[in-house]
Amino acid sequence: MPGIESTHANVIDLQQRMLADSEFRELCLANKLPWDPSAGYEPRWYNGPEPSKVRLLFLMAEPGPITSTEALNLRPAVTADPWIHGVDLSLQETYWLGNLRQLCRHIWPDDTEAQMDSHVGGSCTFWMSLRHGSTTDSIRSPILRYFRKIYLEPFMNLFPNAVILAAGAKARDRLKPFGIEFIECSAFTRPESNKPRARDSWRQAGEQARSLLGIESRCQGGSPLLLPSTSRSFPSVDT
Repeated sequence: MPGIESTHANVIDLQQRMLADSEFRELCLANKLPWDPSAGYEPRWYNGPEPSKVRLLFLMAEPGPITSTEALNLRPAVTADPWIHGVDLSLQETYWLGNLRQLCRHIWPDDTEAQMDSHVGGSCTFWMSLRHGSTTDSIRSPILRYFRKIYLEPFMNLFPNAVILAAGAKARDRLKPFGIEFIECSAFTRPESNKPRARDSWRQAGEQARSLLGIESRCQGGSPLLLPSTSRSFPSVDT
């Protein structure tokens, strides 16, 4: 079987371009964003099957700082690892996966985790970690505009068959300028995920995605049924 270097080549290439982008690097440093690939502060992250097989793509805003647990086991920026199996959901950097699974149960009531591994792709929309104590409010508009045009737009176009899910207001705001349809829900991470409305928003988003994907509970053969989705591409966004 082809390796991830082949199946995920376009995603890897885009992130390698970001690593080599001196203008983006200077924008990050000027806005006090960490730039230290050897310490794990590489463009982070994409996980999931190859883009052409992704049926649901969820996006989160920039991730927080690398935790002490992560520092002991740095992972590559592009992976195709199982979403839940073998993952310690009690850790600070992975607890939110349990919330993602809760949403996906409303999409695929049957064999949820297997369906997630086969059809769900995920990325943080900034791919760079924030420094300790930082918030999105500290990121200036020039770097956001540059990132959206140079990296987010081509990244999204790698997934023409996917329903797009924005997890949280920050991810929603990253997508709005494209003028395309997407589903939004509460963030999977704290503090938003602790609010009473979060679970209901995940349920509603999951049911909406299930309808858009044309998923029945069970088909005659006993496996979840996925109908073809309509391909789409993102319009160009002016900087």
